[in-house]
Amino acid sequence: MKTESEIKNTLLKIQSYASSLTKAEATVANYVISNSKDVIYLSITDLAEKADVGETTVLRFCRKLGFRGFQDFKLSLAQDQVQPASDLHEEVMENDDAATLVKKIVSSLSRGMEETRDLLDPKKLEKAIQMIVKAKNVHFYGVGSSGVTAAEAAHSFTRIGKSCDAKQDTHFQAISASLMSEDDVAVGFSISGSTKDTNDNLKIAKDRGAYIICVTHNARSPITKISDVDLLMSAKENPLQGSSLLARISQLAIVDILCTGVSMQMKETAIKYRERTAKAVSEKFY
Repeated sequence: MKTESEIKNTLLKIQSYASSLTKAEATVANYVISNSKDVIYLSITDLAEKADVGETTVLRFCRKLGFRGFQDFKLSLAQDQVQPASDLHEEVMENDDAATLVKKIVSSLSRGMEETRDLLDPKKLEKAIQMIVKAKNVHFYGVGSSGVTAAEAAHSFTRIGKSCDAKQDTHFQAISASLMSEDDVAVGFSISGSTKDTNDNLKIAKDRGAYIICVTHNARSPITKISDVDLLMSAKENPLQGSSLLARISQLAIVDILCTGVSMQMKETAIKYRERTAKAVSEKFY
């Protein structure tokens, strides 16, 4: 059965593992997502027939998600029904007025934060915090909008006295990765988990002995295979969106959680550097 440290909502877990499912397993996933309230009453044979797949496919699907078998999966799904998750993002319609837009978008972002909370594994989060606390240097990697998140992360951790950087050019990222050691930590941001530049640079850092942390939406993507710790976040975007605001806010939420956790471990040192860095820019304001 799932422990409290694992993803709490079964449907969220299915979405997070979607990219790693085979075509047949994805058929099962889609049926479960569309008929979750009915699936808890089905046998493995019933579900296989309704999804038009073999029973072994249903069993593989359940085990790929980390469940012992179909009954374990059904129990978890049934527990979710007691306190069902809110519906996914309510799509904005062409005739929505300003007030409706505010309600829909803010509600969507709020649900995204709740989903990120449910996706984050506290044990992995604690491990990541300890890695950063002990690291001599922390390097943040990302491209595109994830590169912006990496830069923001470097800014946040610099203010508490951690030696870190976030180079924007991928060639310079590769160079910095090649100079890392077992005293360093590399943190990679990739919503899909399949960003080639980011993954390649993390591999370079790993080969040099650095510890790797990734922040991604897809639990079984290439970036998680490179990482020592994977932190999952909510993301709802289609291929035409590129990078949704929800995904970026989810990334930043994890940055804030990590930075706060590290600050609590560093205690007086973090306070000292916060005061020093604040004073350094205080005269820049009117």
